Amino acid sequence: MATRASMLLALLLAGCTYEDGRGFARLSGELWSRFAGVDPQAGRLQADGWLKTDNSFELRLTRLELEVKTVDLRALQDAPSPVGDCSFDPSSPPAGCTLCHGGHCHCGGALKSYAELEAELCGGAARPSVSTVASLPVAGAQALLGGGTRSRLATCSPSCELPAGEVSRVRLTLGRLRLEGRVRDRSLEDRLGGGEPAVTVDRDLSGAALAADLAAHQPIDRHHPYHLLLSVELPVTERLLDGIDWHTLQGASSAITINETTNTNAGEALTTSLGRSTLQPSVTREDD
Repeated sequence: MATRASMLLALLLAGCTYEDGRGFARLSGELWSRFAGVDPQAGRLQADGWLKTDNSFELRLTRLELEVKTVDLRALQDAPSPVGDCSFDPSSPPAGCTLCHGGHCHCGGALKSYAELEAELCGGAARPSVSTVASLPVAGAQALLGGGTRSRLATCSPSCELPAGEVSRVRLTLGRLRLEGRVRDRSLEDRLGGGEPAVTVDRDLSGAALAADLAAHQPIDRHHPYHLLLSVELPVTERLLDGIDWHTLQGASSAITINETTNTNAGEALTTSLGRSTLQPSVTREDD
């Protein structure tokens, strides 16, 4: 009995809480995804609700959804680079990069091929080592139109109770992009012959991820508030629809479908544009 009492006293003196299963911090999250940046003053959004692209096509959207599988809270640190191993996981973009897919990554506004990045990883004495501390699954697709979708994230894998350490990075793993609407061309070129073909997008983005660093590293220890709320804002702008020559696509005379097997170049353009989206993560800390 004396031994147990001594152990409890030692834990209290060390500043530890003797609670079964309680970690050094408890994680919860929220995700706000929306179609943002549509500025009437910029002439993009017409009075009748049609949205102009950078090459003067116009689209009227009735559905725009992005499936986000998980929001991952990550730890980033330097680790020795293994001799002869310069590879990386495209689902875990290297530091300074956001989205990797189709053989290249978006890094600070530039596109870098996997080969270029692997060569860079080989060139230094150290390379970033990133590990996932906790993943928060996102239920259902995020509807982006209107006010978007705000999701509370209350479950975590492996646990919302975080171990001691430090977190500094956020990653969103993506599922599918879905879009429905119509496209037209009111320019003098009349590239669609006066028609307004329906547009349907149902494209698999699996393997793609968006990532961003937190504004400041967050220590996970007994000296900082226990509750950690991770808020992530994902604004997808009208640039998502730029750069596509709709009149050249299969089905332009009646109905355009974009998926893994049809109009794949347009699908790649949408994925690339989505990769330009900038995550805006923030952290709030509170005590019990």
